[in-house]
Amino acid sequence: MIAWAEAEAEAEAEAEAEAEAEAEANWGRFGLLAALWGCSFAFIKMSLEAFAPLQLASGRLVVGALVVAAMLALKRLPLPGRPLWGHIAVASVFGNVIPFTLFAIGEQHTTATIAGVIQGATPLITMGVAALALSEEKPTRRKVIGLVGGFVGLIIVVGPWNTDGFGSIGGQLACVGAAASYAVSFVYIRRFIGPHKLPALSVTAAQLGMASVITVVLTTFVTGWSLHGDLTAKPLLALLVLGAASTGIAFALLNRLIADAGPTTASGVNYLVPVFSVVVGVLALGEPMSWNVPVGGVLVIAALALAEGRISSLSRAGKPKPTAPVAPDRVPEESRS
Repeated sequence: MIAWAEAEAEAEAEAEAEAEAEAEANWGRFGLLAALWGCSFAFIKMSLEAFAPLQLASGRLVVGALVVAAMLALKRLPLPGRPLWGHIAVASVFGNVIPFTLFAIGEQHTTATIAGVIQGATPLITMGVAALALSEEKPTRRKVIGLVGGFVGLIIVVGPWNTDGFGSIGGQLACVGAAASYAVSFVYIRRFIGPHKLPALSVTAAQLGMASVITVVLTTFVTGWSLHGDLTAKPLLALLVLGAASTGIAFALLNRLIADAGPTTASGVNYLVPVFSVVVGVLALGEPMSWNVPVGGVLVIAALALAEGRISSLSRAGKPKPTAPVAPDRVPEESRS
C-alpha cells in the first residue's frame, strides 16, 4: 500500500514537472513569436534599401511559402481541397498581398517604430470589422469603449501635428490601411475557411503560395524586377530573414502556441509586438522617439485589453473557470497572416 502511494506521488510529480517544462517552452515560443513579428518592421526598412515595395512583398512571400511548404511536407499534411481555393485567394489578397505591400510603402515614408505600433492595433480593428460582418459578434459596451480608445490611441501615434523625423502622414496611413486589411482577412477566414476545420499549416501553406503567385505576377507587370538600389548583403539578408523567420517560422510558432496554450493566450502576443518594434527601431535603426508614440501605443494596448475583457478579468483571476479544449493544428479564429 505504501509502495503504491509512493509510485502515485512520483507519477504526479513527473506530470507536474512535464507541465511546468511545457509552460516554460510556451513562454519561450510566445516571446520568440513577438520578437520575430516586432523585428519584421526593421527588416522591411532595411530591405527597402534595394527592393521596391512589390519586390519586397514578393520575395518575402516566396521565401515564407517555401519554408511553410517544407514544414507541410515534413508533417505529411495535405493542401486544402479545390472548392476552398477561391476563398483562400481572397484571404491571401487581404491577409498578405495588400498588407505586406502597404507596410513596405508606408515604411518608405515613416519609421519602422510607428509601423510596428500601428500593427498592434490590428486586433481592435478586427473587432470593429467583425461586429459589422459577423452576426455572432455583437458590439458590447466594453468593446465600443475599447474601439474608441484604440482609435484615439492611433491618432496619437500617427501624430498629425508632428511629422518632423517621423515621415509623412500618407506613409502612416498606409500602415493603418495594412492593419485594416489584416482585420478583413481575419474575419473572412473565420467566416468562410474556419468552419471547415482544416489543419492551420495546410491553409497557411496554400495562402502564402497563392499570395506569392499574385505578387510575382503584379511585380512583373507593374514595377518590373529592376532594383532601385544596390543589392548588398544587408537588404538581401534582411529580406531572407523577413521571409523565412518573420513569415514562415512565425506561422509555425503561432500554430504550436494555439494548439498548446489556446487562442486566447496566443492572441496576447499583440501586446509585445509594438514593444519589440519600438526597441529595435530606436536601438538598431537609430529612429527618433517622440512622446506621442509610447503614449499612443500604451493607449492602444490598454484599449485592446479592455475590449478583449482582459482588464475586467483581473478581478476574477482567483476564480478558476473551465476552458474548452483546443484542437491542435486547427485554423485559429484570428491569426496574423
